[in-house]
Amino acid sequence: MMNQLPPHKTKTLFEKDSVSLVASILSPSSTDDDDHDGIILTIYLHRHSEKNVINPTMISLLVQALHIIDTHPLLNHTNNKALIITGIDHDNLKMCKFFGNGLDLEWMMKASNNQTNHHSGAAAAAAVSAATKTENPTSQMIEMFNSQVLAKILTLPFRTVAAINGHCIGAGLFLALACDYRFMRTERGFIQWPEARLGMRLTKGFAELSKDKIGDYAVLREGLLTAKRYTSGEALASGIIDGEYPLEELYSAAFRFALEGLPESHDNPLEYFDPKAYTEMKMEIWCTSYRALKFGKVSDLPHSRI
Repeated sequence: MMNQLPPHKTKTLFEKDSVSLVASILSPSSTDDDDHDGIILTIYLHRHSEKNVINPTMISLLVQALHIIDTHPLLNHTNNKALIITGIDHDNLKMCKFFGNGLDLEWMMKASNNQTNHHSGAAAAAAVSAATKTENPTSQMIEMFNSQVLAKILTLPFRTVAAINGHCIGAGLFLALACDYRFMRTERGFIQWPEARLGMRLTKGFAELSKDKIGDYAVLREGLLTAKRYTSGEALASGIIDGEYPLEELYSAAFRFALEGLPESHDNPLEYFDPKAYTEMKMEIWCTSYRALKFGKVSDLPHSRI
């Protein structure tokens, strides 16, 4: 798979607790990292033992990786970059069963001091329900995920691609929806909004992001109200994703697509590219979801406007 990619060298910019940020520097000079034809960044989510669930640890790691994207000298010196987010492990494809398996239900139950023997989904739904009424650890976690991760990715000043290597459920799906484009593996893995099955509401940030990114009302209705599990083929036909590939080809396909979106691409250059204007354009396109993610609270009423 990796030998299908154009000449590049890799540099790890961040690595902690099985989340890493790797820069693929295209056609690099042998002596100067600043002399290149672009940089494809990849955030790798390798917390496979936890199924890449969203909890405070995962959120903190994502925030750290995104901060490095903003501040690293290698990246500050160029606008010619793009980002891939994936759970692919190139050294062990058998581990690639989950892109993101939603919110960490076990953490939510512990945080809400729920010591009952209820089904984990029902107990987690109760934790979310409580979070919609008053500030608690679950509401704080969701709001941090929304404001510091999803809103940030939604408006990054370059192309972003989710390479969905396995199950993409709930908060994992929202992470993928925050990206500009989504590619998914074939044969294994589902996309799902599970909230109706779990007996919980979406909350405003997740709802508005879904509405902004799913253009077909019938798909939105089906996905949200029936908790349908979409295969890659169904997700592609429904417009939820932009492409499907066998797992062995998924990353290289995402990489090539990210490469095509570089502002200085040979095929489609953006001659007067301005990163600030590009971010502001994304805010304008997805204004409602950006505002709900960045400024909304879990306790906002379902009928409220942000």
